Amino acid sequence: MPWYPPPEVPNSDHATVGAWFLGPQAENLEPLGQFINWILARHAQARKDLSQGDPEFITQQMKESEEFKRAINRTRSKLEDAVNMLAHHSVPFWSPRYSAHMNMDTTIPAIVGYFATMLFNPNNVVSEASPWTTFIEGTVGIDLCTMLGYNRRVSWGHITCDGSVANLEAIWSARNLKFYPLSLKLAITTPPLDSSLGGEPLLGFLSSESTPFRIKTCSGVKKQFLDCTIWELMNLQPKTVLDLPIKLYKKYGISQTFLQTSLSPYSTQTLGKDYIEKALGVQKSPVIMVGATKHYSWPKGAAVAGIGSQNVRDVPVDNCARMDINELEKMLQTCLQEKQPIFQVVAIMGSTEHGAVDPLVEILSLRRKYQVQGLSFMVHCDAAWGGYFASMLERGKFWKGPVRESRKGELAAADADFVPSLSLKPYTRDQLESYKDADSITIDPHKSGYIPYPAGGLCYKDGRTRYLVTWTSPIVFHQLANGDKNESMGVYGVEGSKPGAAAVATWLSHRVIGLTPRGYGTLLGEATFSCTKLYCHWATMSTKDSDLVVVPFNMLPAEAEGLGPQAVEEQKQFIRKRILDSVSNIDLYNDKDAWRLVEELAGDLMINAFACNFRINGKINNDVDEANFLNSRIFSRLSIQSEGDKVRECPLILTSTTLKQKEYGECLSKFKERLGLKKDDKDLFVLVNVTMSPWSTKNDFLQTLADGFKNVANEEVRVCLYRNMATSDLHGFVMQGTDKLHLVHLPMFNMENHRHQTIITAELPEDVKKKYVYTKKGNPSHFFILGTAEKELFTKIIQEGAEFKAVIDMGLPGKRNTVRIAEGFQLTNVHIVKNQYLGAQGLGRSYPTHMPFYLYGTREQMHIDHILAKSTNIQLNSDCVKVENMSRSLTDEELAQGVTIFFNEVRENTLQPL
Repeated sequence: MPWYPPPEVPNSDHATVGAWFLGPQAENLEPLGQFINWILARHAQARKDLSQGDPEFITQQMKESEEFKRAINRTRSKLEDAVNMLAHHSVPFWSPRYSAHMNMDTTIPAIVGYFATMLFNPNNVVSEASPWTTFIEGTVGIDLCTMLGYNRRVSWGHITCDGSVANLEAIWSARNLKFYPLSLKLAITTPPLDSSLGGEPLLGFLSSESTPFRIKTCSGVKKQFLDCTIWELMNLQPKTVLDLPIKLYKKYGISQTFLQTSLSPYSTQTLGKDYIEKALGVQKSPVIMVGATKHYSWPKGAAVAGIGSQNVRDVPVDNCARMDINELEKMLQTCLQEKQPIFQVVAIMGSTEHGAVDPLVEILSLRRKYQVQGLSFMVHCDAAWGGYFASMLERGKFWKGPVRESRKGELAAADADFVPSLSLKPYTRDQLESYKDADSITIDPHKSGYIPYPAGGLCYKDGRTRYLVTWTSPIVFHQLANGDKNESMGVYGVEGSKPGAAAVATWLSHRVIGLTPRGYGTLLGEATFSCTKLYCHWATMSTKDSDLVVVPFNMLPAEAEGLGPQAVEEQKQFIRKRILDSVSNIDLYNDKDAWRLVEELAGDLMINAFACNFRINGKINNDVDEANFLNSRIFSRLSIQSEGDKVRECPLILTSTTLKQKEYGECLSKFKERLGLKKDDKDLFVLVNVTMSPWSTKNDFLQTLADGFKNVANEEVRVCLYRNMATSDLHGFVMQGTDKLHLVHLPMFNMENHRHQTIITAELPEDVKKKYVYTKKGNPSHFFILGTAEKELFTKIIQEGAEFKAVIDMGLPGKRNTVRIAEGFQLTNVHIVKNQYLGAQGLGRSYPTHMPFYLYGTREQMHIDHILAKSTNIQLNSDCVKVENMSRSLTDEELAQGVTIFFNEVRENTLQPL
């Protein structure tokens, strides 16, 4: 195979970036079409070159037949149908309006690489089905390892279908590495379970060797292997474990094949971790530690690997949604004291919701600190999103200079196509520089690498780690430079068959763009600038007088530094005037003070989380449920969720997430406080934008997107104001009883006008009452609704002695088959039996164990109404009920005031929410 040098370092500016994509309006259709046509022609020639001398299989006579033509026409017709459906109903990832998930237009090199390879259909499960693309996948792995800072001579990486599978493999390898020394101990000291293997362990001779082999514990003490405690064996440093086969070969001549045969009956793969733990008296199963911002693939992967999701321990986060290093140290100290082993600590390098980067530098420092004390673990970076941002780092021989010369003079104001490339913040840069010291890293080319799906990836600092997750080879006993060039990728990891097209797409994009600051670094820098400019809009969109309140998750510098409200407002004004307000990219870049602030704004890695709230008559809403309602309505209008959604009607496409109070703790409480919300235990629904497009800052297009968002948000605020302001409205009551009329209000949790569970008594005119009683007796299976004849304020009609004009219907008003019984009469002498407000402050936080009801009425006619203790819920009521087996009879006064009873045989907390 030829050797392919590291990706080239092209000179990059915005015009070059423009050549890498088809473009929002297919501006580069012509060159893409030329590439596709050339690929087809070259592929056809490859087939012809191979088939020289072979007979013709699809003959001209066949092609001229009606059957052939019908088949081709059917393909054409169905293709047109499919492409038209895609054109009308696909999410427009390529558009600058799209700022939702981690997706954008894929690069032209990746598209043509995938297309060209797809025609050959190589399967990278085994090299005999993919001789060149298997090699290319290995090359891509080296590319990624090098970009991340690993030593390309000993590291190793490969393509997976996605980050979830990469994370699963990282869990799998960490589990097997943790138990490898225990399996070796069993293989030396314990007869195999399988009697066909003989009565003595094949490595039993090591227990009586005159020169037993020694290892170094994680604290640096050299001990004989068999003298090490189980705790010491479970806390060996990763390199020590990976070196064990080398030691056995050098000291005793134990070959790779013999070691594999001897260990196999005792491996975690064979016995499972639970058996090994029980056999060796392990008291506590190892755990995984990961920040609360973790992707769902972590508990899922732990479940698949047999570790159990409960053994994935959340580390609390700070106010920036980064792992709180102090909390991690407390947890590590507890593990050391309680002899709790740890598989791995996972650093999230760009969280899905807010792009937060965990403090990897300090995590690695803590590992060194605790290794001295006897506690060791692997460190994994979940950099599915943040991996490619390493291309923005100035690394060794790949660094050829900045994207453009440093600011010696001002840029020409005439350059309308100029888009600046925003660099990493110092904190983020420091963490990414430490990728090189992590044991394994998840990285997704199909995220920040702009590669078509499926293209995830996993890189190992020590390439021998991959042999922990193969069925055909033990940890090898010699160092591999870059692996056997013909080794099959399907041997390693979770997957079997996988497309070679994904590897070639990634490889070609790397070769064209370059994994350097002047290549991918420029692209991601421009996209970061776009995302930061959008952050500026979120941070300044609302004012102290506007009904709409928009608060970004990441604080403005003045707020983060605690400079006070006045300083925050002044900084907002500075942003409006010097960064937004029709300021061109060149003018902004030339404004040194403004650019300095731009470099400080937004989050760690190109994601903005934010939330909206609203004011009612100048007072900010403090109900989390109402804020969630507003944000969910905005999201429903600014997202594409079903085939029927109209893509063209979305001025801006966003995504959303729910921040869970239990997971985010004080971090979320602080965000709620900044939104003006109560610091309670409710989860918060927030909006998220991931802006990967380098196009949206040109021609003030971001202002168009921000204005579109603001219009939608203000419309939804008006909905919130309507449902949270008490106004005159029509009200309905379920009618109960005939001797003494009881009326049960029809409540609504989500409308202030109807946010009451209310039971009243009142009097009907004699003629109306007679007609009602007569009709009710003649229709015992129907229900009757008394409603206000005119719109009324609820608080006005629900007063002692109040009266109002009313109507009576058999059935719900406005429904078909509903019959009007009476109208135009006055209901009088209102008396309140129960009146419970159903706003957030009037409701409980959990459903009651047994279903509660109000019981009220008279001795002759008793009625019930289900108590609405928590939202969401259902109204259940009935009149003229019989109550049996009560401990005592109720007095007239108790029935008149109403009492609470429970249905002991109906458990509400197991039924709700319905």
